[in-house]
Amino acid sequence: MQLKRLEAYGFKSFADKISIEFDKGITAIVGPNGSGKSNITDAIRWVLGEQNVRNLRGTKAEDIIFTGSAERRALGLAEVSLIFANEGDLPVDFREVVVTRRLYRSGESEFYINRSRCRLKDIYNLFADTGIGHDGMSIIGQNRIDDILNSRPEERRAFFEETAGITKYRNRKRETVRKITDTDSNLVRVRDIIHEIENQLEPLARHAERTRSYNALNESYKACKLTKLAGDFACESARKAENDVKLEKARDEEVEASAQIRVAEAEKEMLDQGILTIEAAMQEKAQENEAQRQKIEQAEREMAALRERQRQSEAAHKRILARRAELSSEIAAIVAEIGKLTALEQDQKEHLQKSEAALREEKEEASKVAARVRLCRDEARTAREKRAEKQQEFAQKQQELAVLDRDIEKEEEGKDNRAQEIRAAKESLAQYEKRKEKLAHEKEAQENERSAARREQAATEKKEQEMRRALRDLDAHIMALRQKQTAAESKVQVLARMQQAYEGFGKATKAVLKSHESWRGGIAGAIAELIDVPKDCVTAIETALGGSLQNIVTQDTDTAKAAIAFLKRERLGRVTFLPLSTLVTRRPPDEAVRGAAGVIGWANAIVKTEAAYQRAIDFLLARTLVVDTLDHALGLARRHGQRLRIVTLGGELLNPGGSLSGGSRGHAETSFLNRGGEIELLRTSLQEWHTERATLAAAKKQLIEDATKVETARHTAEEAVRAAGLACAEMRVNLERLNENFSEQQGKVKALEEAAARASESFAKVQNRRVFLVRAVRAAEQEVNAFTRAEEAARERLADAEEEANTFAASIQEHELSRAVLEQEAMRSREHILLRQRDKKRSERALIENEQEERDLAELAGRSTERLASLSHDAKAWQEVFHAGKAARDALYAKRMETIEKSQAADQKTRAIGRKHSEIQARIHQLELSGAKMELALSEWQETILAEYGLTPERAEEEAIDLPPQELHAKMKELERQIAALGPINPNAVQEYEELRARHAFLDKQATDLETAKGDLARIIMEMDAVMTRQFKEAFAKIQEYFAEIFARLFGGGKAELKLIDETDVLNTGVDILVVLPQKKRQNLSALSGGERALTVIALLFSFLRYRPSPFSVLDEIDAPLDEANVARFGSFLKEFAEGTQFIVVTHRKGTMEAVDTMYGVTLEDAGASKVLSVKLDEVGPAS
Repeated sequence: MQLKRLEAYGFKSFADKISIEFDKGITAIVGPNGSGKSNITDAIRWVLGEQNVRNLRGTKAEDIIFTGSAERRALGLAEVSLIFANEGDLPVDFREVVVTRRLYRSGESEFYINRSRCRLKDIYNLFADTGIGHDGMSIIGQNRIDDILNSRPEERRAFFEETAGITKYRNRKRETVRKITDTDSNLVRVRDIIHEIENQLEPLARHAERTRSYNALNESYKACKLTKLAGDFACESARKAENDVKLEKARDEEVEASAQIRVAEAEKEMLDQGILTIEAAMQEKAQENEAQRQKIEQAEREMAALRERQRQSEAAHKRILARRAELSSEIAAIVAEIGKLTALEQDQKEHLQKSEAALREEKEEASKVAARVRLCRDEARTAREKRAEKQQEFAQKQQELAVLDRDIEKEEEGKDNRAQEIRAAKESLAQYEKRKEKLAHEKEAQENERSAARREQAATEKKEQEMRRALRDLDAHIMALRQKQTAAESKVQVLARMQQAYEGFGKATKAVLKSHESWRGGIAGAIAELIDVPKDCVTAIETALGGSLQNIVTQDTDTAKAAIAFLKRERLGRVTFLPLSTLVTRRPPDEAVRGAAGVIGWANAIVKTEAAYQRAIDFLLARTLVVDTLDHALGLARRHGQRLRIVTLGGELLNPGGSLSGGSRGHAETSFLNRGGEIELLRTSLQEWHTERATLAAAKKQLIEDATKVETARHTAEEAVRAAGLACAEMRVNLERLNENFSEQQGKVKALEEAAARASESFAKVQNRRVFLVRAVRAAEQEVNAFTRAEEAARERLADAEEEANTFAASIQEHELSRAVLEQEAMRSREHILLRQRDKKRSERALIENEQEERDLAELAGRSTERLASLSHDAKAWQEVFHAGKAARDALYAKRMETIEKSQAADQKTRAIGRKHSEIQARIHQLELSGAKMELALSEWQETILAEYGLTPERAEEEAIDLPPQELHAKMKELERQIAALGPINPNAVQEYEELRARHAFLDKQATDLETAKGDLARIIMEMDAVMTRQFKEAFAKIQEYFAEIFARLFGGGKAELKLIDETDVLNTGVDILVVLPQKKRQNLSALSGGERALTVIALLFSFLRYRPSPFSVLDEIDAPLDEANVARFGSFLKEFAEGTQFIVVTHRKGTMEAVDTMYGVTLEDAGASKVLSVKLDEVGPAS
């Protein structure tokens, strides 16, 4: 697997999208401080899953998004993608895998694998067991070196555990120990519950026995009650039969009266049908007249438009002739100007050729001088490098000599100190033994105190959980109310806006209602605004009115005329107006239909409005009947000879004559008719919800106060448990530390004695080494002086060559500037020529278009004249047809009024018969009411018998007890007394007793299971300890082998050793690092210089990387503390190591740069954004 590419946009200083290709081998990222090169490391770490923004050198998440500058605005997101070449190492079926992470300034985060949305956990799983991760060896920064350098041996072992792969086992062990602790707590809690249940079992057994006695007495009482119910049912059944006989007789009389009504109604229906026929003919004539009027108006508008078009054509023809003369003059002037510009351009080209010839001669001389400068610079660099190398060798030997002097001085001072330390260490061993015994007794007492505190904590936690559950339920209820309120308030606002904006009304109706003209005061409003309709009748009334919902009611005809004139003037469309002063209302055609099945009423009576507007409602709805269903509507229409206009609650409409309309309705959620009503209903609900929320808030406040008290008690108990636990832990730690100190003190005595012996042996060797170093320092100083003189001579030669090169460069620059000026002048002349040529072509095209426009105008004028004559002839014919239709409609109106008078006389006769019929119906209603009451009583008794006993009345009579009523009453009283004597009864006592017994058995088994689980967990810990010990030892041995090899390679010799502080405690002991630098004695890591310590840690990190290889590794300025010689060795070693691992190195050290294959430079632009430049070093040839 290989990291192929990084793409970033908006991440930290990368405001523009960047793309960095990573080849095999070593890729370097270089740049000045503050340029943003380490941001590339942060980008890789972030994509791989880093969650702690401080590890990305920020304080909050949005710090990683480009924040903008004085010249560039801030961005709203940061996105980074890593592209991997997958060779089977990743568990996906793709040759290339793209992992992307994106963060918005709002805080929202997104993760993608191959452009598919995923979770951060999926990215962790993708790289599991690959060695890649934000906290593994795939990213090594200066902070990682500092962590190892500054850590104690016990802290340092964490890096070895991570490399050995036992961190996951340690985490599992920690989780298992926590589970054992939880199991102990659960055991204590379960045993406490078992004790409480045992205290409850005996009282509950007594309650269960009393419940059994109550059940026996209650069965006897129910048998007596059944006998009484059966007798009452039989008496009421007899009364019901007598009432049914009277009802049948009244119904016969009602049938006879109905027949008389039908005869009278038939006569009236014939007359009404005649009226409807006449009205239909009148409406047809009116429609024909309206059609003729519209044709006449359309013809007049079109003739006016044609006359205007003729006038505009004449004016356009004059403009065309004037423009033609202008274009001809303009073309002649352009041709003359092009000739002058062509001559000027030719003169400028000749001057340019002479300047280029002089420039070529200057450049040839300058290249010869530049070659001499490069040669002098190489000589100076070679001398400088050799001098620096000898200076470093001189400084190292001086430093080593100073160290030897300090060691000799310390050794002479340390002899007495070691003897005194040995005596003090032996004296402290006896004191440790006494303190161990005292701490063991104190620890046992503290453990007992902690157990008592845990029992108190469990009780308060249980009570607090119950209160928190109640509080969550209350919060959920309040939240639901708040959501309902918010939704209702939003809907009220929407409906109010729709009502104010007349949403749903036609364009013309809206214009009239929103108008501010003087006649607006005479407008009462649209029909939809003026009426109030019951909710269940909205669909019916809306269907009945149809487009009439948008009819506008006015006070008089003058207002209507003014509004119509306004609509015509503004060309807004048509509206129907209902002037209250001229409307003729119509009474319902048939009062007898009111009592028919399914009839709800006449539509004008159902609709509510102000008295002032009732005339308009009667005009529209007085002859429309509302019924419940289509079946009832069809039956009613048939009985009345298809002369009624009927609408159903479902929206079906039956018209006089038999036509029928219906089907689905593309209805808006809130129609014209129920907007206002729905707003009021919502406001009422909002008030109710507000009151309920206030009540719930008060209850919540009280519950919070109670919960706070319980929480305080729990905190007190927890604090007691915590304090006892801390005390126990502190004692345990103190005891362990005491044991450790005792062992350490023994080892210290032994080590001091051995150290004293070794110090005497090495003292002689150190003195011999000092004599050798004194001679070597003198020789190195002489070599440095010789190379310094050679470097100064080379610099003087270089200065002379550079001065001559600068002279040629100034001359070349002057010639190039002159050539650029000539080129610019020639270019401007050519551009001006081309510009004037384009102007000439544009003018010629305009002249051709001018001639064509003149021909088009002539053709259009001819067609307009012909059309004007045709329209004038048609308008005269349509006027004659309109006047004839108006006369025919007036004749039909007179015939309609005559038929209406006859219909009214027939209606009076029908009413007289109807009054007699109503009296009979009232008597029937009274008998039916009495029968219904009896039926209801019988039904209630029947339901009671069925509900309480599961019997029919007949079966109840068979099951009844054979007792006289007086004895039955006395027995029921006695049973009631005995039941009352038992006192309060818990009907669930028997069941609760059995359930409690079962729970006691269950908890007892659970306690046994917990004991078993605790033992199993302890065995698991032992097994994990064995695995961790074996795996750590194997890894430690390999890492120690690699460390010794890499250390010698990086330091050019020497030895290195990793040592466990306590080899008997492999899983917890610290790791010490001991090194022997070339020609030096063995030292601890803390005794080395800064650069030596850093290089030692680098050797250790490479040992980790060799043991657990990573497909790629990012090294972020880890070579910063190294001197030049060590950097060179580091670069050489890195190049060898890169044969198996891909490296991305962030550096500014020359020695490291020389080892890389590809280099990217990062610079910071003036706009505050980083820019990336690249070069592939194996493609760059040697300097000439």
